[in-house]
Amino acid sequence: MTSPDTPRSPARRRLLAALAVLGVAGAGWLGLRPYDRKDWIVATVRRHLPGITLDAASLQRFAEELMRHWRFQDTRQRIALWMDHALPGIARRLPKAGDRIERAERMVVSEFLTGSNFFRVADPRREVIFYAGAMPACGNPFARFRDA
Repeated sequence: MTSPDTPRSPARRRLLAALAVLGVAGAGWLGLRPYDRKDWIVATVRRHLPGITLDAASLQRFAEELMRHWRFQDTRQRIALWMDHALPGIARRLPKAGDRIERAERMVVSEFLTGSNFFRVADPRREVIFYAGAMPACGNPFARFRDA
């Protein structure tokens, strides 16, 4: 509220208008940034496996396969991943969005490792890691079965 003897400042109005325009432009920029969940999946695998040579074609196939998983179809999950793309510092600090992002990252890395030859090679840093697909029966590469 202004008192009757306080003059209205045109400079203040221009400043507020400029801030509003800047806010709308910033929100538009965030909304129009290219975002693809497949790119998020690929970036997550690469970020969590530094120094490992990954086959690019099989990594893309993995991302396309994982996109069909129910977790990546959920609207809340999609919003959390978009927030991680647009505002990573803020999204990971929000309790629910941060939990969703962390669970998705764990699932992505776990699915890639168990469906690839990562655990089947002597030294993963010296060989190219290929994704062959999800295991049809038991996806645990450490399971040992007795002959019945």
